[in-house]
Amino acid sequence: MRELREQGIGTQVLYIPVYLQPWYQKTYGYTQGKCPNAEAYYLKALSLPLYPAMTDEDVEKVIITIRSLG
Repeated sequence: MRELREQGIGTQVLYIPVYLQPWYQKTYGYTQGKCPNAEAYYLKALSLPLYPAMTDEDVEKVIITIRSLG
């Protein structure tokens, strides 16, 4: 995320496992470790830019930047 942000590409965390939300932890006593696969996915997944006004040039920049990081 940091490297993409430095290149002018904003990302966001994609899906936070529901049971890690404070309400579920307080109400049901859920803790980390309940669903290790969901937690592993959460630590790796990003939401890339995607919006109606995105131009072909914007898409190309995202693609080129991601490829350059690998």
